Amino acid sequence: MFPPELGEHGTLVHTRHGQPLPLSLCGEETVFVVRMATLLFRLTLADNIRQGVTLLYPGDVFRSAFAPPRSAAHLIALTSGEVLRYRFDTFSRLLSTSPAARDYFDLAVARQAARQAIHLTAVGQLDSSQRLITFLMELATHIGVPASEGRIVFEMPLSRTEVAEYLGLNADTLSRIMSRLRNEGLLTQPDRHTVFVRDLAALAALTPASQSMMSTRRAAPAADFPER
Repeated sequence: MFPPELGEHGTLVHTRHGQPLPLSLCGEETVFVVRMATLLFRLTLADNIRQGVTLLYPGDVFRSAFAPPRSAAHLIALTSGEVLRYRFDTFSRLLSTSPAARDYFDLAVARQAARQAIHLTAVGQLDSSQRLITFLMELATHIGVPASEGRIVFEMPLSRTEVAEYLGLNADTLSRIMSRLRNEGLLTQPDRHTVFVRDLAALAALTPASQSMMSTRRAAPAADFPER
């Protein structure tokens, strides 16, 4: 559960699509706690090598020290929402005085590390279809909500090019796999941003990472989400 102390000491930032979130305040380290948004942590290395490293969902925590030194790191809001921002010294004092805040931070970081390990394994070991399906399972697990006829719906937070970058795929390959999944009746897309998963169990059966990914979900069960 979200400790009340976190809300009392943080600065509420309202995000919009594409908004960069500065990783320092007057040269000081920052911490972000995601309330209601999806964020992307992206690195740009020498020779303009750019990579989306991880997605952050409601409940996640990001400390600017997570970014490697001597790299161009960016935290970008992919959706409108709310993020709590702290100076690191303020957040550190809060963790030292509030066991609930400390437990929340430790659990959030552990859950994110597990999710990132699954993502890295998928990119390094799974074939193109399994990589994309693992990513779709990630979105369904962390931002999907129940819809009619037993479907799960979520808004795709990344563009086709960004998804291809995140998964290490060619954009055309990505499009072909999505078309196949639609033709097989596993997905429907009324527009390019909205995805309905028609059979979550059937989709999960197509990647060996599905059970591990679903286990990284926040504590609240799917039934707690409002229906659309």
